Amino acid sequence: MDEVVGDYDERIREAREGRGVSQEELADTLNEKTSLIRKLERGDVLPSDDIQRKLERELDISLTEGGAGGDDEEWSGSSATTTTLGDVVKRKE
Repeated sequence: MDEVVGDYDERIREAREGRGVSQEELADTLNEKTSLIRKLERGDVLPSDDIQRKLERELDISLTEGGAGGDDEEWSGSSATTTTLGDVVKRKE
């Protein structure tokens, strides 16, 4: 998955409150523990990929940066120049 945005806790809380749903009701809908929802809304834990997908689907929000494409292109291997570890590390003589 893509990187989670820094304000994921606010996005989750605002979307939940905007729907008029309590933390307990959201937890029940997602089949998760209420304590997890509390921790997510406080920013104490990052959502796992599975929880992230559930929250995005249920609350109709995005918790990732850059959308669907992400930064996968930089890892495509199609670059003409390749930097190796030997290019970066200085040998100790």
